[in-house]
Amino acid sequence: MAQIHVNTVADICAKQGVERAIISPGSRNAPLTIAFNRHPDIKCYSISDERSAAFIALGMAQSSGKTIALICTSGSAALNYAPAIAEAYFQQVPLLVLTADRPPEWIDQWDGQTIRQQNIYGRHVKASFHLPLIGEHPNEAWQAYRIVNEACLQSQFDEKGPVHVNIPFREPFYPTKDHSWEVDKSARVISKVAGRKELQTEQIEELKATFDGKDKVAFLLGQDNYTQEFLTSLDQVSASLQIPILADVISNGHQLKNAIKHTDSAGMYLAKQAHLEFIPDLVISFGRSIISKNLKLLLRNNSIEQWHVNEFKSDISDPFQSLTTSITVNPFNFLSMLKDSLKKDKGFLTKWKQLNEQLDKKKNEFLIDQSSFNEFSSLKTVIDALPQNADIHLANSLSVRYVNFIGLESANHVWCNRGTSGIDGSNSTAIGHAIAASDKQHVLITGDVAFFYDRNAFWHKYLYHNLKIVLLNNNGGSIFRMINGPRDQPELEEFFETEQKLDAASLSQEFDIDYYPTNDSDSLAQNLSKWLESKNCSLLEIKSDSKNNQQIFELFKKHIQN
Repeated sequence: MAQIHVNTVADICAKQGVERAIISPGSRNAPLTIAFNRHPDIKCYSISDERSAAFIALGMAQSSGKTIALICTSGSAALNYAPAIAEAYFQQVPLLVLTADRPPEWIDQWDGQTIRQQNIYGRHVKASFHLPLIGEHPNEAWQAYRIVNEACLQSQFDEKGPVHVNIPFREPFYPTKDHSWEVDKSARVISKVAGRKELQTEQIEELKATFDGKDKVAFLLGQDNYTQEFLTSLDQVSASLQIPILADVISNGHQLKNAIKHTDSAGMYLAKQAHLEFIPDLVISFGRSIISKNLKLLLRNNSIEQWHVNEFKSDISDPFQSLTTSITVNPFNFLSMLKDSLKKDKGFLTKWKQLNEQLDKKKNEFLIDQSSFNEFSSLKTVIDALPQNADIHLANSLSVRYVNFIGLESANHVWCNRGTSGIDGSNSTAIGHAIAASDKQHVLITGDVAFFYDRNAFWHKYLYHNLKIVLLNNNGGSIFRMINGPRDQPELEEFFETEQKLDAASLSQEFDIDYYPTNDSDSLAQNLSKWLESKNCSLLEIKSDSKNNQQIFELFKKHIQN
């Protein structure tokens, strides 16, 4: 493929809205590196670790909503993208993955850096394409340009997501020194126009008849990138029809007027107390996953009816084992349909709001009363001090669960990789956000295993002074100490918790991060304000004992349930 054709691939991507590309170094991808880096409308970043590079791209795409290009050489480099691509697929985040490849005649011929790259990501991409080796026939260039147009559009339309384009290159890869950057003027940019999906009149009447026959209705928000238009409408419908909104922290519904943010504590409390008056007749859900296992079990263990509203998804997902109707329509249009429906039982909303306030009070009383230093109470202190305009990034395992129990009072936007719920790219994703949205303050809350796992996130030249990190260091994966099963096994510390003795002092020095260690209430009080006021990337390390943390959390659960 001549360099002019590769330049044209980059030009089509730019005209389709690709403004950033993450490139990992290599030789086989040199034509792509040259084409994208020299394009005037694409900002390129060089990230050596492909796994980290893909998560940084994920963070940029989450932040902007725009497709980010990922470019790597052939061989195992492409496989290292897989964790972030799976996360992007299940979160519906737009990525354009461009993998350089050997020409087809050299596959399975023991050639270096050569694996089977076609369809390498399987069912974890929206689509996978293989470009032709463009020769003299004009149809080959036409086919390549059409595929690139389609790949860009696929990443952005309907359910957004990652799209893979595998591109074989023959040597030579590098243009001559006097090469001038130019594109093929025969290439076209293909646009796509799509409208909102509407329900038919008879479908609306049937749904409204069922809805009007239910006294106790609850809205449930899973993780999604909701529009402000939808959230405003949801708040209005909730208030007018007296419907509670079950919204854990990753839904970003915690600022809605009738949001029940303590869903985890509520699920735990209601399972113990068996108050049937809190169980809805109908749950109308939006978005995807929720964090709370307690809420999931509460809904699974009671006889409810569930509707799920999604504009694009045709698959049947039934996480509460109660789905009766999947409604394929724009969520905002669905809420508009409900606005003139019958009001629900006002006491149902009141009960839920009173329970939410009661659980919030019990949580605050418990955490304030703890005399021994622990990460749960310390994290509450930190969250209370965060600026309201900061984006909060949560690592998986204990970090996101702690914050869900604590709840957020302010209008902070929350991000968390709950598509696959892995710990592997939390640092990199947050850094992708910090680079893409450099005018905002970003706060990453993470545990020690997740943090040290992704230490290569900091291994590049790009600035992220607007990122602050809270590191909960309990010397291992303490979530395994909190759940039944692993904590009773002799393998707990070595094989489940993966006990480690690192702290972040050396890493902070290596990557020029301002470091503030704490291991008691006094040092937390002294360093919290310094950490917040730092103009550099700063790390607040909260060191605590995992056994004490376990005891505190067990006492907290008992306090909530009683």
